[in-house]
Amino acid sequence: MLDRPFFISLLSLNFIQLLWLFAYKKILSFRETMILSAILTVQFIVGAFTDDHFITLLLIPFFLLQFFFQVRKVQNWVVPALFLSFENAIVLLSWLLTLDIWDILFINHLIDAETYSIYLKLFIFLQQFVFYLLLLFANYLNKRFNITTTIHLLPKKYRLLSVLLLIFLFVTITLQQFSVSEGYSDSFFYSTFIIICFTAFLSWNILLIVKRQNEQQYINILNKKYEQEREKINRSNEFRHDYKQLLIGLTSYLELNDTQQALHLLHTIIDYSNSLLTPNLYKTISVIHNPPIQGLLTSFLKSCSDKDIQLKITITEKLTDIDMNIVDFIRCFSILLDNAYEAVQETELKMIEIAITGDQNFVKVAVKNTYTADKDISLQSLLQNNFSTKEKHQGKGLYILAKLIDNYKKASYQIAKKDSFFIVSFSVPKLSEPLLISK
Repeated sequence: MLDRPFFISLLSLNFIQLLWLFAYKKILSFRETMILSAILTVQFIVGAFTDDHFITLLLIPFFLLQFFFQVRKVQNWVVPALFLSFENAIVLLSWLLTLDIWDILFINHLIDAETYSIYLKLFIFLQQFVFYLLLLFANYLNKRFNITTTIHLLPKKYRLLSVLLLIFLFVTITLQQFSVSEGYSDSFFYSTFIIICFTAFLSWNILLIVKRQNEQQYINILNKKYEQEREKINRSNEFRHDYKQLLIGLTSYLELNDTQQALHLLHTIIDYSNSLLTPNLYKTISVIHNPPIQGLLTSFLKSCSDKDIQLKITITEKLTDIDMNIVDFIRCFSILLDNAYEAVQETELKMIEIAITGDQNFVKVAVKNTYTADKDISLQSLLQNNFSTKEKHQGKGLYILAKLIDNYKKASYQIAKKDSFFIVSFSVPKLSEPLLISK
């Protein structure tokens, strides 16, 4: 049977590989991945030189920290619980098809010790090979269905479901490991089958929930576009009916040399036609093929409309290829939008401009807003924790933005003042292969 020290070290290695080849950037930041890797490295090194089975208890802080990091980021429990179940299912499946079967055959005396030792290295290699194949398949599914992006957008926290999932996972893994150590093939296959199938079933149903939410978001945007276009058509028909009469009236004023009335009527015609020339911002937002960011902008557009804030939006990027965790991207974008929205409340001219542009390598998000220029405050002070120009405000927005951006090596941010506008922007690199996001 596989030596306990080697078993612990190989198990630690599997989790390290899973962290860097799957979880990093998709679910965990660089700093979080390094902390978790350090715990597993200690277990790997200590486990290689001791036969003490208590060294496996180091997996407890590893799982707890991993769970805590994700809960803090996504603000729900089911995603971290589901990911713990997923990563254990990947590891268990790779061992099931290789080393666990080999151990069970040996414990039940179906193969002798010499045969077991001769082919053990082969089965260790096969475990690594199967493990990498499963990781490649998981990464393919993630790119194809954008799993790590959409699963973060669950509308509820599902805490009870998460607790039950974690308890179920702990019991079945304990049963599975006991079955391997005692050579109980029936309970081993049964417990492993339950873990893998339950994880797949739960993942599929959660993805269906998120997909339905994304489709509803897409339908809402289409409805808004349709309503705005229909309103424009109705106004255009009314304007076309009155346009000839307005021109006749304008001509009459000019013939009578009544320039004051002529100018007044001309301004009336211009103001009326402006509503027909105003771009359909919902149509502009639909350029984005990322449902959560679409939803964020749609909600912001409605808030600005309710407060009569002039809003200009320029979008040239689909945002399907950003090399940043979607939750972090939305948090950064939300900070810019919230700050701009609050700042224009104190100005006479309420105007916000949003631009999402990019090139071959980077995506840039910039938000400009009018602000009260009489506040002489340095730009550097705006990045300080708990600093705010607003009363009874925590002042953590730009400070959090800076911390989030600093977690990504090639990402950057800028803060500037120009004329009567306050400008905040951030840039993030693009993925080499864009994600396929289905609506």
